[in-house]
Amino acid sequence: MEELTTLGNSKQRILEELLEKPSVVYELSDKLNIRSNAIREHLAMLESRGFVEYKFVKTKIGRPKKTYSISANGMKLFPKKYDLLLKILLDELTTENGTIWVQDFLRRAGERIVKEEGTKSKDISDLLTFYNSLGCMATAIEKDGNIVIKRNNCIYYSLALDTNNAFCGTFEDALIESMLPSYKVIKKDPISKDKYDCEITLSKSES
Repeated sequence: MEELTTLGNSKQRILEELLEKPSVVYELSDKLNIRSNAIREHLAMLESRGFVEYKFVKTKIGRPKKTYSISANGMKLFPKKYDLLLKILLDELTTENGTIWVQDFLRRAGERIVKEEGTKSKDISDLLTFYNSLGCMATAIEKDGNIVIKRNNCIYYSLALDTNNAFCGTFEDALIESMLPSYKVIKKDPISKDKYDCEITLSKSES
């Protein structure tokens, strides 16, 4: 998944402005002190990648203005501390209901997220597509008759560290079992401090 900083300073500044409010070319040009032609070029590239969109807005005088706004995909470029919020929620739920209840809750959450995504196929490629839609940068290889899934960008990194990987142990198992009932998890290489990737080894279940 592309990161905001890889787009370059000018495109990043444009997205930051559009995050604040929709704008037309001359407004962005004046605010950022960048030539209008250059703004148009940056916007064209951002639009081609699905990070911005536009619509024509009617005005009281003159022709409708071509107004740009950040898209849902553009919003995803900006970091969000979901893991911190989730950790706080899990801590509070554990205090109120106990560890066993939270583990059961995470299992149900793993099953539900598969259902919510509407995944119908039962194939490794579907699991990879699902992981990558979350930003995991997942790949899979066959090794010794098993499937090894590697995720280079653990989206639960901070949460996994804080919970000693317990979050992955319940949520991830339920997710995989729901999506791939013909496979079972036989090994996990969890993340650790300064290690941002993880591996999950799956084996085909016996019929």
